[in-house]
Order: sequence, then C-alpha cells, then structure tokens
Amino acid sequence: MRSLLILVLLASSCCAQVAPLPAWNSQSLNAWWDAHPTPEQWPQAVDELKGQLAGAYDKNKERCFSDPDFNGWLQHLQWVIAGLQAHTLLENPQALQTFITLGKSETVSQLFVKNLSPKDHTSEALSILIRIAQTAHADLNEFPALAVAYSLVFDQPFPRNWPHSQVEQKAVPLGDPDPVQRFNYYVQASRNKKTEFDLSKLGFEELKYLVDCPLQLSELDYGAKNHISHSRFGEAFFSIKYDEERYKSATYSWQLPSYRLQDIEKNGGICVDQAYYAAILGKARGIPTLYFHGEGSDGGHAWFGYLEHPGKWQTDCGRYASQNYPIGYAIDPQTWTTINDSQLENLVKSANLNPNYAPAKAALVWAKLNENSPLCRQIYEDARTLMPALGEIWQSEGAWLEANNAPLEDRKKFYGDWIHQFLYNRDLKVEGQKQLAALLKQSGDPEGDKLEHAILAENRSKRFDLAINAGAGALAEKLEAKDWKNAEQEYKKLVRKFEQQGGGNLFYAVVQPYVKTCIEEEQYDLAQEGLKYAEKRMPLSQDSIISREFDTLSDDIKKARAK
Repeated sequence: MRSLLILVLLASSCCAQVAPLPAWNSQSLNAWWDAHPTPEQWPQAVDELKGQLAGAYDKNKERCFSDPDFNGWLQHLQWVIAGLQAHTLLENPQALQTFITLGKSETVSQLFVKNLSPKDHTSEALSILIRIAQTAHADLNEFPALAVAYSLVFDQPFPRNWPHSQVEQKAVPLGDPDPVQRFNYYVQASRNKKTEFDLSKLGFEELKYLVDCPLQLSELDYGAKNHISHSRFGEAFFSIKYDEERYKSATYSWQLPSYRLQDIEKNGGICVDQAYYAAILGKARGIPTLYFHGEGSDGGHAWFGYLEHPGKWQTDCGRYASQNYPIGYAIDPQTWTTINDSQLENLVKSANLNPNYAPAKAALVWAKLNENSPLCRQIYEDARTLMPALGEIWQSEGAWLEANNAPLEDRKKFYGDWIHQFLYNRDLKVEGQKQLAALLKQSGDPEGDKLEHAILAENRSKRFDLAINAGAGALAEKLEAKDWKNAEQEYKKLVRKFEQQGGGNLFYAVVQPYVKTCIEEEQYDLAQEGLKYAEKRMPLSQDSIISREFDTLSDDIKKARAK
C-alpha cells in the first residue's frame, strides 16, 4: 500500500512539473528556437512539448483543436519532428539555418506540415523546400503554397508509365525535373499574368494538380500560346481530331517517335491523347487539371477535368454520357495513388465549406502522434465528433483498431457506425460494409454473406462498379478455394445482375478473371461456357474494345486446349 502511495505521489509530482502550454505568438516561437538551436536538443524538447500539449488536451478535450495556441504548437511540433526525420539533411549548417528560419516564419512551415502525408518522403520534400527558400526566399513568401506543392509532389520520382501506359516514355518530351527551376518558371509566368489564375491565391490542394508535370518547359511555353477560352476549356479535348483508323485497327498505343503537343495537333489521336493534350494545355496556362479514365459500356475511356474557379472543378470534359461511366479515376500526384471524381468533390466540399475541417484534421494529427497511447481511441472519437463526415478519420481509426487487435465486438460496432454515417456516400459506405462483412465471415457469422449481397443490391444502378467489385471479391474467394460449382453460380449471378450496364467494369472485374482462372486450372469447359454465357448477355458494339477482348479470351481458350 505504501509503495502504491509513493508511485501516486511521484506521478503527481511529474505531472506538476509539466509547464502549461505557452501562448502561441512570434515571441514565444522565437524564444523556443533560441532555447533549442541544435537538433541534438530537439528530442527532449519534443517530449516536453508533447507533454504540454497533452496537458492542454486533458483539460479541454476536443475544444483544444479549435484553440490557436494548441494548433500553433501542434504544427510547430510536427515541423520539428520532420526535421528530426531529415537529420542527415540538417547536418549541413546552411540547411539547418534555413530550416530554423522557415520554422520561425510560421506560414511556410505550417503549410508544409498541414499537407504532409505519411506517404511523402519527408527528407526529400524538406530538401526541395529548403532549396527554394535559399534561392528564392522572396518568391517563397509570396507563393508559399506553390513551393509546398513542388516539395510534396517532386519528393519522389514520377511513375515510369507517366503520363499514361499507351505511349512509350522515350517519345514523351521530359525535361529537367529540378523543382526549383519549375517553381521559378510558374512564379514568373504568374507575375507576368501569363497564367489564368493568380497562382499566389490558389491553395495546395489545387496547385498540386498544376505542378504534376515533368515536361520540358518549352512544351509548357508552346501550350501557353493556345487561346481556348478558360470558360469553355473543356473544348480542348475535342480540338484534337479523333483518329478513327487507329481505333478500328486496335492500335491503342501512340506509334510515332515524338509525343509533343504539336505532334498530337498534327496527327490527331484517340481518347488518351485527347485527354493528355487538354490536361497539359491547361497546366501550361496555369490551370490545374486532372487526367481521368474509367470503364464504360464499350470499354475503357479517358477524359479530363480542370479547375473552373477556386473550389469548383469540372470533371467530365470528354466523358461520353451514352457510355455510362459510373466513376472517373485520376491520380493524386502527392502520393501517386488513385482518387476518383466523387472523392475529389467531397474533399473540396469538406475543406471549403465545413468550419470543423481544420479542427478535425488537427485532432487526426494528435491521434497519430499518440498512436501508442491508451488515449488514442478517445482522440479519434473526438475527431469524429468534430467532423463525422471526414472519411480519413474513420479510415485511420479503423487501421488503428486493426493494428491494436481491438476486440471483435468493438470493431463490429465501429464499422456499423461507419456504415450508418456514410449512408449517402457510396464509396465510403461500401468500404465500411466490406470491412464489416469480412469480420463477420471470419467469425462464421452468416450475416457476412448477407451484407455482401446487400452491397450488390444497393449499388445496381448508379454505382454498379462498387457492386461489381464487391461481387468479384466473393467470386475470387470461391475460385481460390477451387470451389468450381459455387464459383460458376456466383459468376453467372453477377453476369445476370449487371449484364446491361456493366460493360468494362463487369468484363475486367468478373468475366476476364473468371475465364483466365479456369484456363490456368485447366477447367476449359467452364471457361468456354462462362465466356459464351457473358457474350450472349452483354450488349457488345461491333469492334468495341470489349468485343475484341472477348475474341482474345476465346483465342486463349483454344490455344490452351491445343497444348
């Protein structure tokens, strides 16, 4: 009993030694840097600052995430932690001094940490930002979001198949990837009023879709001369003549040695070339753009989107309504992961219209900084209270529950709450339904199968791609188990449900994997019957991409039988 009393007294003494969180202002910030001028002092200082923030959180709970003092020091803490992660970079005295100077200026450092993703390469991103600060400090202060966009997009190499898989990269006029040079290029273009937007006024989430272009600057100069009106910029897609002969001959890849804008203007192209051309034209004129692709009735298609005005995107330029594309996919250049047009729209609405977006993001940062603490779950719940519609919070909390092997009942309740929250957000609702269905099936609960069927039933119309993908997962389980009878039944059920609107989504997610798996396992009769079953039911346009894909699968079956 005495030992317990001593421990309690010691704990109380330690807590009492934690100083209250100071007010956030330039004086207190400069005082912090004066007291901790070298990286060797930062680990202890980080622990002390976390303790002060923890004290403020313990006292005020979710209210602290709207407090300027808490948020200022939280972002400062993130900046110092980023510096510790880039310790090799800061061994250079000039880089260290620039890092500290940026930390004192608040605006740039806060903008950097607010947009830093766990998937970013922190050291390389900081290196870019520091180089910009050293070579163009005044420009950095005027265009901080542009500088941060370059640091967080160019921190890792562009994908090897950029801009898309239907052109050899040796034909693409790639230029010097130096982000400092490119930052200077856009700063001068904006100052000279050669860009459609004043780039100093756009935010990071818009500018990252402007800077994601490694072409020669001469290509951007060429594109900047185009005079299609910004208000009708969707016409850029149709300004390139469609190459009917290439499509008819199934020559889907660019065949010429050069893929410059003027080559596309001269020779025409198919949808991927039209979308690429329009997207690069926009970037050349200072208009953020996205290259979209999706699956429609006749197969794959590409189109583009552009920023109409801050906070408003046009995402269907060149998207043929008759082809029934349920969703369009693009690439987030910060992480090189997929984003769809629905997610982009929801992100814009959240960031621009919801006053709780910034506090909820702060809560999410605080949760991740306390991921090894028993408090972490409570912080996530606080974040959800602040902004329950922010999917990132639910996804992070779900990953935390999984990593910490939370009790099954806790996770089931969590995903039940997730589904209820996102009744009108199909992407996130289905994500939660899939997670819950997996948990139920792992525990032998038949409700798991019912939930999977519900996904199919609820998404047969507008977002049939989600339903098809969910059904494809169930089919894959049966194929992997070599349960041929039930796999065939599941396959035919999916074909029947989505035969009219499924198009490329149904073919690539269900038909092709099923037939190919049957071929690989020498189930040739199943493969042949399955192919004919889908071919009879799916409306196929003559010479469409999907029609040709059916012919290819038929040839694959014949070749496999002949071996």
